[in-house]
Amino acid sequence: MESLLKQINISHEQTADALKIAYSFRTQATGAVVTVEDSLRHQPSGISSAALKAGIKHENIFDIGVIKLHKPACVAGVFTRNRCASPSVVIDREHVADGKAQALVVISKNANLYTPTADSDTRAVIEKVASETDIKFCDVLISCTGVIGRTLPLAKVQLALSSLENNLKTGLIPEIAEAILTTDTCAKVASVRLGELLLCGFAKGAGMIEPNMATMLAYFFTNIAISPRQLKEILQEVADLSFNSISIDTDTSTSDTVLIFSTGEIPADSATLSDFKLALLTLALNLSHKIVYRAEGATKLIQARVSSALNNAHARAVAKFIVNSPLIKTAIFGADPNWGRIVMAIGKPISGIETAIDPTAITIAINDEVLFHSGRQLAADLGRLSSSIKDSKFIDIHVCLGEGDGEHTAWGCDLSYDYVKINAEYTT
Repeated sequence: MESLLKQINISHEQTADALKIAYSFRTQATGAVVTVEDSLRHQPSGISSAALKAGIKHENIFDIGVIKLHKPACVAGVFTRNRCASPSVVIDREHVADGKAQALVVISKNANLYTPTADSDTRAVIEKVASETDIKFCDVLISCTGVIGRTLPLAKVQLALSSLENNLKTGLIPEIAEAILTTDTCAKVASVRLGELLLCGFAKGAGMIEPNMATMLAYFFTNIAISPRQLKEILQEVADLSFNSISIDTDTSTSDTVLIFSTGEIPADSATLSDFKLALLTLALNLSHKIVYRAEGATKLIQARVSSALNNAHARAVAKFIVNSPLIKTAIFGADPNWGRIVMAIGKPISGIETAIDPTAITIAINDEVLFHSGRQLAADLGRLSSSIKDSKFIDIHVCLGEGDGEHTAWGCDLSYDYVKINAEYTT
């Protein structure tokens, strides 16, 4: 699966105030180059959606999103491994077990977790959606995101859901991606068309992000005919290379969820299935990178490429050490090319690996400037590199360990004053 990353072209264009990232790939079925669009334009038919304003935390903003499929769809999901998982995650695990679902409700501004009524409130919301849409309770999925420990204003939620049928509109409307946001600065959406095959997705996430099995909230919709088993296998592989390979602050959320629904309208031969997997990974990278780059207080996207590790699992661990290090994150924010902090990060202990790293086998580079190679520091222009880091919104760190053929890429962001301010005042 790691080789799939090499089939995706990711280009970065920096303007005065933004980083634009383009994602494209060449299809196996036709050989055409397909570019991902930052919209929900390419979406399967047979879907309705509604964005509602319940006043959960603030008045007159979207805080509930509901998606209804016209018939039961094939579904797969991956979820947080946090031991304090929310009732929403626990129930969703049960509801996706049979590989089908027909509705999704997402509540933002309240995590509905660690309150005396969290479980019963979650089930009451599902029952209300099931009643309003005439869908079985077991075919409704739910996500809740926001502040932990505050009782869900169930009466407000149920009142808003009472007008659901009148508010449902054809397709996935743009407001649906807004309704799931909390501290996000903008909606995160993407879609792609490969002939008749359609795939779209949207996500939220800005903080409390160190995925473990899935990440934040992300939802995909497609029309490929596929079995639940195949869909889950592909989603798990894709999540490992995208959502599970990003980090903002090393904190694994209690509500992390990635779901994919398929209406099953387009037959899939081997070429179409391969293209679907590549398309899903490309969209997942698009959304996960937006989550990191648009994170709370972030100013730069950091890419950590680790090669020549003992194996892929080893490379993954080391890449995550780099993007998770507060010292590296603050150094990047301050444009300090201190490669010694990278040495510290790659040497963190890993269970089962006892041997010391051989410095004569290592190469360390930042933005293609080699700083350390074959046991010695090179005479790099650190002043020029510092200016490059300061002026760039995309920072590439490459470490070659010289220990094997394992490789992995992870993505993170810098750690700024604003991150501390936002999270210091999160509930006040």
